[in-house]
Amino acid sequence: MFLKSIFTAAFGLLFVSIDFSQGPNYSEIFSKDYRRAVQFLKTEAGIDSIIQSHRLNPKEVIAVAFPELIRYNSIQDKIETFALETLYVQYGKKYANFSVGEFQIKPSFAEIIEIDFIKRVGAKELITNFRISVTDTVQDQATRMKRLERIKDKAGMVNYLCLFWKVMEEKYPTWKSKEEKIKFFAAAYNSSYWKSKQEIESFQSKKFFHTGLSITSTKYSYADIAWYYYQQP
Repeated sequence: MFLKSIFTAAFGLLFVSIDFSQGPNYSEIFSKDYRRAVQFLKTEAGIDSIIQSHRLNPKEVIAVAFPELIRYNSIQDKIETFALETLYVQYGKKYANFSVGEFQIKPSFAEIIEIDFIKRVGAKELITNFRISVTDTVQDQATRMKRLERIKDKAGMVNYLCLFWKVMEEKYPTWKSKEEKIKFFAAAYNSSYWKSKQEIESFQSKKFFHTGLSITSTKYSYADIAWYYYQQP
């Protein structure tokens, strides 16, 4: 009876000590890729300054694209984009639509967010704060070349994240919690932000994200990884 009591007490303490509310530890799961992503942000100290210049919170804005930093491979990126850049400049996104840089921004995304920003926020801010003129949004070889240069540039990439954030806040201004907002914005960034709210919400919990080359690699929720990063000190 005495031994049974000890066993029961120990078993109870075991369960008390475990916090089942905690999700996966993505810094351990993605190990060196996670650390490399964090190091990139430390090295590129100007990123925070750019985001702050647009009156936004750096940790919030970066969180929505942080999973892209985890799986970014600079060598692969250069090989892939080199062959596609000319096609995009000459013929447009229908012929070549590819991810560029650490935040994996596609030309099609850049094209849409520029126009959406003008409609929802205004041309004046686009010109004054982002140095993108209204004529730059016209589709021809010259403007496509300039857009490609913007998304390949570190500061340009960050500016597109800020354009995205501001458009999303205009579309969805009210949230019950920070977690709800970050996860939704991350899912929108990862899927297609112009989809309906219901479609984006349904995408949030889906596990498509992985860093392996094999289709059998374990997959995780992009939105959950973004929220995990946001919570880290």
